[in-house]
This record gives sequence, structure tokens and C-alpha cells, in this order.
Amino acid sequence: MINVLFPSGYKCVVCGAEIKPNVFSVCDTCFKLLPHIAGKVCLTCGEPLFSDANYCLNCKNTKHSFTKCFAPFTFENQIVKLIHNLKYDGKKYLAKPLSNFMFKCFMEQNLKVDLVVPVPLHTSRQKERGFNQAEELCNAFVSHGFNVNTTCVSRVKQTTTQTNLNKVERKENLLGAFKVNSRLDVKGKVVLIVDDVYTTGATFNELASVLVKAGASKVFGLTCAHTMLNKS
Repeated sequence: MINVLFPSGYKCVVCGAEIKPNVFSVCDTCFKLLPHIAGKVCLTCGEPLFSDANYCLNCKNTKHSFTKCFAPFTFENQIVKLIHNLKYDGKKYLAKPLSNFMFKCFMEQNLKVDLVVPVPLHTSRQKERGFNQAEELCNAFVSHGFNVNTTCVSRVKQTTTQTNLNKVERKENLLGAFKVNSRLDVKGKVVLIVDDVYTTGATFNELASVLVKAGASKVFGLTCAHTMLNKS
């Protein structure tokens, strides 16, 4: 009975300190230290802004296929470690708290979406990794009864990793990478794309483009973190 009323063994995913159970699995100290996005952001991609501008330098000069993207964190400090541990070290348990942060961010946008689509991996990459981190990051949406569809879109082109590519190279690398398998699933729908990190928006643009061509009415994007490219 004591163990039920006062459970132990729950640890902060950042520092490892024992904590009371909470949906984010983070202690109060680490919660405050996480690179939360707050204040003014780009109206298109969601990158934090440090001026009176409404758009970041990238979005000022780029036409996007998606309507808007947003994220709870910048891709810095502890969040970099957590995402890398999830993707490359197979620590799938980290997806649940990160997904809860993302779901909270989504709810704060006051959006209504019909369909949640995780960015698909190529079959060879998914076989190598053992799972798709974007699918794992949809956990909170599944728990709250959202329509999460992992089969309506597939990655038909085995692209090289985007990590060391510039903006132009990222765009070229992803051309023709995605295919909509069922137009019936997306036609007339407001779609939310989910992925781990937003960098230049190339992935979201390419995937949103094929979704819109297949009949989606609007496409939004949600990531766990946003890379800081500008200081505008």
C-alpha cells in the first residue's frame, strides 16, 4: 500500500534524480533549464525571433508548402542529448515524455486537425534503426484519441542523411522522397506532420507538397525542437 501511495524508482530523464511521477518525467530543476521556446516566434516556421520582424530570414525568402510549424524547444543543450539518445541509442522510453511536451505545445496552438502523420523513414533506414522516432513521438496523440496514420504516406527514396547538408542540398536531397499511398486518407483533411527536429524546413516542405497535391486542405508541422539558424 505504501508503494502504491508513494511510488519510488521514477527518475528524471535529464539528470537521473528520483522524482514523483509526472507526464514529462523531468524534475523541477531540469524543467526550468530546458530550452523552452517562449516569446515571439516566426509566424511560419516557429523559430524564436530577437527583433521586431514577423518572419525569420529563411521564411522571408522561402515559399513553404505548409501553413505553419511549431515546437516546444530549441535544439540546444539537454534536448539535443535526449533526441540523440532516442534516435541513435535506441532509448525509446524517452519518446513518451518528449511526446507529452509536443502535445502540450500543439494544444496551445488551438488548432483542429483531422490527421496526424509522422514523417516516414525509408524501409531500409527503419530496419537499421529498429523503429521510426517520428512515430514514437506521436504517442501522446494516440493516447488522446487522435487519428494517427502511419501508412498513408511512405518514403520511396532512400536519401542521404541531412545532417551535413546545406539548405539547397537538403531540398534537392528530398525531391521525390515521399509518396501518398491513399488519397482518400488525406483529401480535404487538415494534416499535422510530426518529426523530431526542424532545421531548414526541407522535409516539411517536401512532405507537405505531396499531401497538398493529394488534396489535403492545410498542412501544419510539429517537432520536438527547432534548430536556431538565425538571430534575427
